[in-house]
Amino acid sequence: MAAPLVVARTLPPLPGRPLSAEMEAVRARNMRAASDLRELPFKTGDVGMAELSGWEYGTRTREMAEILGGDELRALSKLASAGGVLPEGTDLATLAASFTAASAGATYSPLDKQVLLVGKFKGDSLLTHEFVHALQDQNFDLMNLLVVRPYDFDRTEAVFAIIEGDAMNVQRRMEEGDGYGRKSLDEITKQEGARFGEYRKEAEKLFPPLLTETFIFRYRDGARLVEAVRRKSGERGVDELFRHPPTTSEQILHPEKYAAGEPARDVRLDEAAFAEGGWHNVTSTQLGEIGVRGLLMAGVPRETAVRAAAGWGGDRAYLFERPNSTPLFVWKIVWDKPSDAVEFFRAYDKLEHQRGAMHTDDGSIVGESSDVAWTDGKLATRAQYKGDTVFIIRGADEDVEKALDLAKR
Repeated sequence: MAAPLVVARTLPPLPGRPLSAEMEAVRARNMRAASDLRELPFKTGDVGMAELSGWEYGTRTREMAEILGGDELRALSKLASAGGVLPEGTDLATLAASFTAASAGATYSPLDKQVLLVGKFKGDSLLTHEFVHALQDQNFDLMNLLVVRPYDFDRTEAVFAIIEGDAMNVQRRMEEGDGYGRKSLDEITKQEGARFGEYRKEAEKLFPPLLTETFIFRYRDGARLVEAVRRKSGERGVDELFRHPPTTSEQILHPEKYAAGEPARDVRLDEAAFAEGGWHNVTSTQLGEIGVRGLLMAGVPRETAVRAAAGWGGDRAYLFERPNSTPLFVWKIVWDKPSDAVEFFRAYDKLEHQRGAMHTDDGSIVGESSDVAWTDGKLATRAQYKGDTVFIIRGADEDVEKALDLAKR
């Protein structure tokens, strides 16, 4: 059972610059707007706001990322690199901090309990968005929601989606008034997708699709889920999202699955079997529907990746290591139907070709089961599906076949 982790606050104090009278008025105005639109009180009084230089803001976002999950993101980086998802040596903790610093003019720090503002004031709706995060923190304890161990990528992204979706929902209602409530949920999704369109083009020049897609997911799909709940149950229904948060990105992408309480299928490997072969489990996590989508987008169009990920039922990706051996990536995915497994399998084959891998067999993907192998000249990849289950193994050629046998135990 995942449990909140007690995190020591080790950040140095922020610069103690007082706000101007004008910015004090801006702070107070946006606190009121956040509380009124969200229909929640600030429980512990005023929320501070600090104006930072670009260097100070970038430094703080790096410090925050380190405390909120630096070790876990580094382990995920090694897992993703072993799986061929990210270039070797990628540091997701650094990338995530850079992503935040480059993409926002303000952020709420649950460690500092303040809104951090960089550059010139960019308008009320952005700051109101950040003060909604302060409301969430005072009422629902963001650190308790976010910093949970053992770390689970999919669960963490689902929680981020309600946090950002709630704040984005308030921001859009502030900007659009009653018109927002007259839009269909599909129109809201398309609107957010369009607004992030140009941003995606620029971000993907610097960041991998896995990071870009999961970041946009938090806002686009989180806003849709929050609005769906708000229309059905009002703001108190949104409160319940924080008291009983979604556990998978699938529940965000398909709100009916959250309403039905549909969990992921539990997927585990026999770690003891790997240990007998000298393999140590360095880290493992569920990647979820959004993780599968982001991974596939490195090699196939977004629409193809969305369809191929949509039948996800549960998964777990592992990174195993042993002395003097190439790291071993082992991924088991279960799907709602065998046809979903086949659709994913075909998309994954295209991904392998896109990153330069060549088939070491005839490459046939037919029938109710298939076993396909690739090599990129350095590492071997073996993928097999049977019925609704897919296994993907990546490592040294001499280890892959044995690892597949162990994974199927």
